[in-house]
Amino acid sequence: MGRFDLTMVAGGRTLNMPVAALTRATAVIVAVMAALGAGRVAAAEPVYDPPVGSRWVIVSEIRGEETRPEGSTTSVVRTRAELTVEEKTPDGFHVSWVQRGATVEGNARNLSLRRAYAGVLENVVIRASTDSAGKPLRIDNLDEARVAMRRSADGLAAQFAEMPSARGLFDQLISELTEVDAAGAASAYVDALAVLAVAHNTGMKPGEFRWTSKPAENPLGGDALISNERFELVEADTAGRLTFVSVTSIDAASMSDFMQSFAKSLLAASGDSVTPARIDLLVKSMVFSFDKRAEFEVEDGMTRKVSEKSTTVFRGMEQNLIQTEARTIAVTRAP
Repeated sequence: MGRFDLTMVAGGRTLNMPVAALTRATAVIVAVMAALGAGRVAAAEPVYDPPVGSRWVIVSEIRGEETRPEGSTTSVVRTRAELTVEEKTPDGFHVSWVQRGATVEGNARNLSLRRAYAGVLENVVIRASTDSAGKPLRIDNLDEARVAMRRSADGLAAQFAEMPSARGLFDQLISELTEVDAAGAASAYVDALAVLAVAHNTGMKPGEFRWTSKPAENPLGGDALISNERFELVEADTAGRLTFVSVTSIDAASMSDFMQSFAKSLLAASGDSVTPARIDLLVKSMVFSFDKRAEFEVEDGMTRKVSEKSTTVFRGMEQNLIQTEARTIAVTRAP
């Protein structure tokens, strides 16, 4: 008396199990699952800590397509770089970065200009200081790098001798590249490292996500927009392999303010009456959107692959534009 049994059917057989025994068994199962879960969490994020002296090959590819009523243009930019971890510091690392190859293909406008610009950093040794996650903070040999880039640019500029407008654009691009300060140069010269570092040392658990808002470049020009990003650790295994997903879109209020300002400037430029009613009518006739999704694959604390795709759409004022860009960055250890 006083004992309660639970009848179960398993494998075609009827089993009578005391509730107390079932409770103990359930507790054991829960404890085991909790331990396994804890193991996954513990292994979820190894610290970013590449060995000093290690060398890594970083291959980047950017595929762009721009579609207008008159047709489409495409471009493919591929670069290959070598990263060497020179020293570990209390706050991060000293690294060197050398671009060893760059190709530009397609039928996009100013392709020769883009090809020349991509070649400016060829074989230029960039020495940078990073934080503990590998994000570049400053260029340590900025003066040396500037001299090398200007020398490279002088040789590449000869191809524009009979194209004054292209030469002017090329000189402007080189000026912007070489006149940035040490902090600005970090993002300009070794941008791929900043992208890879996004998924390092996040301190996140599987299923956890974070929201951030930050200024975003406006593809139509004008005032900067505000982007909202949702960054999530979507998968982690016991071997320490992680998958993060980032989804970015333009903040609705920021987009509304920009469209109002943009419509107002268009009406003023056309000589039309700038009234609230006219502005609202023009805004309603236009479509402008930007979306980006990126996936980060991390192994042993280091991002090994980034796959990113963004889409920009603009329709209005007799314009119909769709721009897509797919970017991949692959990291492998050099032999």
